[in-house]
Amino acid sequence: MPSISLPWIAGPVPILATIWSAYVTTEALVYRRAMSGERFVAAFLFPLGFVALISLMFLKTYDLPVLVTVGQFATALCFAGIFVLEKHRHGGPLFPMAETTTRDLSWMLYFGVIIYIIYCILVYTFPISEACTNGKCHALELLLGRKEYGFSVLYSASFIGSAMLALILLILFQIITRIKPHH
Repeated sequence: MPSISLPWIAGPVPILATIWSAYVTTEALVYRRAMSGERFVAAFLFPLGFVALISLMFLKTYDLPVLVTVGQFATALCFAGIFVLEKHRHGGPLFPMAETTTRDLSWMLYFGVIIYIIYCILVYTFPISEACTNGKCHALELLLGRKEYGFSVLYSASFIGSAMLALILLILFQIITRIKPHH
């Protein structure tokens, strides 16, 4: 039975990061603040923590790889939605047009997808929930949550995969917006 003593099921780092990012994201949307580095990170951490906490309810019902995959897609889509909404509400351009060509963006997308596929193969092939044993992971359990409940594994795997997926989505969106005016 879980108790008040550390390590908790969901550690203090994901809880505090989600609360902070919810505040920053809400403030940015309500007051129409411009996108900054802080708001960019908050727009990513808010859905990550929220989706991971919701997924915690389904850990006993579904397989961990299924939850990680669904969590990565949900987090990446929510991040992209918050990013677009903040940019739209502020009134600025979604992406500053850089010197990057569509061909360069296509290569970035190609390598991003390959790296994401390799990451998924590594995560789903090796038993990530049993990667750390004994006392060497005690610090990570104190920060992220207890390993036997699976939350720390879910949060960590979703963090990396969601970041890659969000980058892929934003590159794909930039390619689509550049191609659209030409046709």
